[in-house]
Amino acid sequence: MQHARGGWWHDYVCPTHGTELEPRSGDAYPCRYGCRLTGEPFASAWTVYTHQAGARRARLLAHRHTSARARGVVDTADRDEAVRVVREFAEVYADIAAAGWSTQSEPWMLRGKLFAQALTEAIWAVQLADAVAELATDDAARPALGAPVVSLLTGLLATITSARQTLVVHKNDPTSNYVAWIDAAGTTLNRALVALGHADDGQNWVGRTIEHARLAIGADGWEWEGSTYYHLFVLRAYLLALRGTEPAALPADAAERLADMVRVLADLAAPDGTLPMLHDGPYDRVPAHLEVLEVCVLAGQLWADSPLDAVEAATRRSLGTAHDGLEDLLTGWFGGPALLAPTREAVPAGPRPSVLFANAGYAVLRDPGDTWQAVLDAGPHGGSHGHLDKLGLYLYGTGVAWQPAPGVPPYASTLRRGYYARTLAHPTVRVDDLDQLPATGQVEDFSATRVVASAGDAIAGVSLRRELVMTDDYLLDIVHAVVDDPTGDTDTTGGRRMTLALRPAVPLTITAEGSAWRTSWAASRHGDPTRRPAPGAAELHGFHRATAPAVLLAAPGRGPSDDPARSLTNADWTVTGHEAWFVSVYSPGTAVVRDVVLHSGAAGLTAVTVLRADECSTVHEVTR
Repeated sequence: MQHARGGWWHDYVCPTHGTELEPRSGDAYPCRYGCRLTGEPFASAWTVYTHQAGARRARLLAHRHTSARARGVVDTADRDEAVRVVREFAEVYADIAAAGWSTQSEPWMLRGKLFAQALTEAIWAVQLADAVAELATDDAARPALGAPVVSLLTGLLATITSARQTLVVHKNDPTSNYVAWIDAAGTTLNRALVALGHADDGQNWVGRTIEHARLAIGADGWEWEGSTYYHLFVLRAYLLALRGTEPAALPADAAERLADMVRVLADLAAPDGTLPMLHDGPYDRVPAHLEVLEVCVLAGQLWADSPLDAVEAATRRSLGTAHDGLEDLLTGWFGGPALLAPTREAVPAGPRPSVLFANAGYAVLRDPGDTWQAVLDAGPHGGSHGHLDKLGLYLYGTGVAWQPAPGVPPYASTLRRGYYARTLAHPTVRVDDLDQLPATGQVEDFSATRVVASAGDAIAGVSLRRELVMTDDYLLDIVHAVVDDPTGDTDTTGGRRMTLALRPAVPLTITAEGSAWRTSWAASRHGDPTRRPAPGAAELHGFHRATAPAVLLAAPGRGPSDDPARSLTNADWTVTGHEAWFVSVYSPGTAVVRDVVLHSGAAGLTAVTVLRADECSTVHEVTR
């Protein structure tokens, strides 16, 4: 255990490659590409990792001991080690907290004492206090924890109470995701104090958790920021805060909101259970997978028929041997039997249908067999965790993500704002190589097989519309970009450069066929023919044609944010003019499209005829 103050974990990132750093080696902090970094801010960021790992270990040992004791196994090794870890943390905290608030905090941060951020302190406190509450059920462990641990708990409670006052009262920010974790820390610290025989602080922390859910969760179940990760982040805080609560005693509206949050994850997930990482959040990170697993396990105890089985299975596959088993020990989390169903309406049997999240503005179109899906982003910007990706199109199959939302690297990386939050990183339209503006899209029409969405404010002087049609065999994608006032265009060369981006997470090949192009998207991320794709994974085939002379340029680019230095073939499809229609047809498994014919009239594109390889054809009318 490091007897040191923790910094900000997001600093633990290679400034050269943008990858999260590997575990400390001697006095260096290495990256996977061979860099060896020393000193600050990496040392303080690493301390956050070690403190969090220590708290998780104490929690694991405490719950493992309780589980063994319940089975009649007499073995005090886990209990004694958990007590030792907690007491050592109490000593560390006493020394550091005596020096006051952290001086490592940046101006925008809510300051902590053991960590730069009060948010980090709250998250850490939840883990450690849960370990204490579990240990307190053992007659020998309870007195062994002693006064130093009580001082630790009361000190942390004072810190998070002060942080809540600053955030909610002084800054008037009651919907912040920080508040959810501060409230979870309040409930858990009080629970631990009561378990040790001390009075609680008299504050209704569980009531505050419920009130936060009323404020921060939309009618469609999404946390207001519209980020998959922060949705999970807040839901996890709620579930942890409600330990010991009788499910049937929850206010009806609170239970409904929690159920809707769980349903969001089940309805958003790809066919194999993978969660699209929309807006800010880690693309593929072990600690994040552990957080998802905890949500799945606890949701499965709050509702008797939680719909997260596929998400949990995918998460366990991603973790593999990195899972230490803690979440499987979190049994009996709530104070009564599980609720019957986490939904307002019965879920239809069979494959999942398409879904629209009206508040968040995400539309998910699925094929009839639920073997692949398209996710369209047409909602609000999402505040500080939003991306400039309005009308972005993300494509997921079974066992493969062809064109996923890329997530972001740790926040201290310049690539977070310098690339991954920008339009450049997303499969949507940019004009004259400029980023979109923060904007809200509008879903104009939605059905099980079709969605039409627009964005009039995302690009100054340009209107965007995207129409998707899902059939049994393919997805038709029609993107329309039009300069609102061609006469006022200052570009004397004939218009503006309107570019639709293709941003794969898999190897991409592109071949031109006259004025059209074919694309092939590999069935696995690595594209190695010697490696077997995941079961059910398929190659994706694309056919692309525009209404005006266009260039589809293939060039090396970045892939998802877990490894920004890895190079993949990206593609930019550009038309220079005052109006452009970009038409693509995507089909997984077999290239079913022979050609695409575009029919235009005085008002622009009117219909698209898809000619299939089996000589059949389908005419699709274009929405006006």
